[in-house]
Amino acid sequence: MTVLLLLSTPVTVKPIACVEMKDEKSNSILPTEATRLRPRLESFDDVLPYVGDYGRYQWLLLLSLLPYGATYAFLYFSQFFITIIPTEHWCRIDELVNSNFTEEERIKIAIPVTNVYPYYEQCQRKDVNFTELLKSDKSLSSSGFQTNKTIKCTQWEYNFTQIPYPSTGTELDWVCDREYLVSTAQAIFFCGSIIGGFLVGWIADHKGRIPALMFCNGIALFASIFTASANSFWSFAVCRFLTGLAFDNCINIPLIIVLEYMAVSKRTLVVNIAFGVYFAVASTILPWIAYYIANWRYFTYVTAISLLSVAITPWILPENARWYVSNGMMDKVVEKLRRIARINRRNPDSRIYDILVSNMEAPDKIQESATLLDLFKTPRLARNTILLVAFWCFTLISFDDHVYSLKLIQSSVFVSFSIACATELPAGLLLALLLDRWGRRLCGFLTMAMTCVLSIAELMLHSMLAKLVMSILSRFCLNMAANVGLQYAAELLPTPVRSQGVSFIHIFGIVAHSLAPYITDSAAIWEGFPMLIISTVSFFGAALVLFLPETVGQNLPQTIKQGEEFGRDQHFWSLPCYHKTHFNGHQHYHSCER
Repeated sequence: MTVLLLLSTPVTVKPIACVEMKDEKSNSILPTEATRLRPRLESFDDVLPYVGDYGRYQWLLLLSLLPYGATYAFLYFSQFFITIIPTEHWCRIDELVNSNFTEEERIKIAIPVTNVYPYYEQCQRKDVNFTELLKSDKSLSSSGFQTNKTIKCTQWEYNFTQIPYPSTGTELDWVCDREYLVSTAQAIFFCGSIIGGFLVGWIADHKGRIPALMFCNGIALFASIFTASANSFWSFAVCRFLTGLAFDNCINIPLIIVLEYMAVSKRTLVVNIAFGVYFAVASTILPWIAYYIANWRYFTYVTAISLLSVAITPWILPENARWYVSNGMMDKVVEKLRRIARINRRNPDSRIYDILVSNMEAPDKIQESATLLDLFKTPRLARNTILLVAFWCFTLISFDDHVYSLKLIQSSVFVSFSIACATELPAGLLLALLLDRWGRRLCGFLTMAMTCVLSIAELMLHSMLAKLVMSILSRFCLNMAANVGLQYAAELLPTPVRSQGVSFIHIFGIVAHSLAPYITDSAAIWEGFPMLIISTVSFFGAALVLFLPETVGQNLPQTIKQGEEFGRDQHFWSLPCYHKTHFNGHQHYHSCER
């Protein structure tokens, strides 16, 4: 998923023609050519074009995102392969295992048959004294093995044909009435992400983005290593909780930093490279790392390698420029700007730094302050906020459940998982072509509506191949829907509370992440239950997004009042079809309505 398209919110960059200087004694403008136009160097973004906003320095930053994109993919999906349990499992009976019977013979002797795959009971066995029967007769046709009485299993055997290694789930027998432990462990991981959001956010605000990133990734590194030593549910859960502290933070912080130093027009490139390339490639090869290592403990060690980037983070990522500004460290800002200019081989007029510092420290720079509660004090803004939360949660539930439901399809989960992850890049490219042309609302509706239709088709079809195709197409649509949701939140929430609002939506998104595994577990009640729930959730997501105002081609709300009034003049059935025209050197957008 493109998790941080929200950070690519357009920012106006004021072109700088020349620099004006004043005589400190007379406070009059020096008679130079620079006095013709006075640049408004009021922010870091205004000065960045002078030192280079898309050069060698920015390409080095794009390259530095590689370990963080891989870390995000590994943290997101590795637990799926650490805890995965083969569908074919049955009661283990030591007397039969220690005999010369094959797996098929043991199942035939001791396990009652059923009419659904895998065509035998997985949680019960025949109530027979196998020790006594084996002493008297080892024949499969012995009448002593035939009984309708059953008892619950206490231990299990597993068929490792399709999943060629024991996982922590099989070693600890998280099956049958303990199957919920797989989902609970995943939920605990996401709970760690919620706590990490608050804790790491506090560190980032008070100590800086780089220390915060090193803190969460350092803890996740050691927790990932100790995960391999877990020998009980609670030891495993504690390790995954601590590992979860880095989830989202491991990519959010680097993306914020890199976007800070990138040209506004190129910020979508940052997200596309981080997720469309790094994340997509890492998540696509992840199943095959698990497959060929074939040992969940070694797999845990390998997926922790990307977290070693914590050791080189201060040397490959700069500190966030806005954090320097907010903490009054303008000397650090100027130092960073000079470094960027040197690497980009630029030689700007040194006076621009003095003007920037003077403007940034001006006492008249007053900004509107707001809290999260301001989002709910007016009716339209409150409605839009609730709709954004609902759309994002429904999208994540559908997305995660399609990931987890791959193990329910009778196919190679490694192949299907890789193909599904490979849809990330083409989905992002297609959305980039359509999003500004068709609008956020229509793209959100179409992608979620298509997910609903495809999920219903997967529910009704019986062919394994057809189910797999429907699942992959659903994942393709959900990749785009997630991007729409993130872009929408960044554009629709007013500037004074945008950061807090996005964080608020993110917290509910983590709750949705936590619920998703339990929805997949509902297959134990009825195998079609997960797809029925996904199709229903997708339907409501598609319906709700239609009640949001369109943001394409609109001036984004800069105040709480503008946020309340935004979209009031739009019609429900209006559809944007934008044409770029130029008038007096300015670019205009026109929309068609029907």
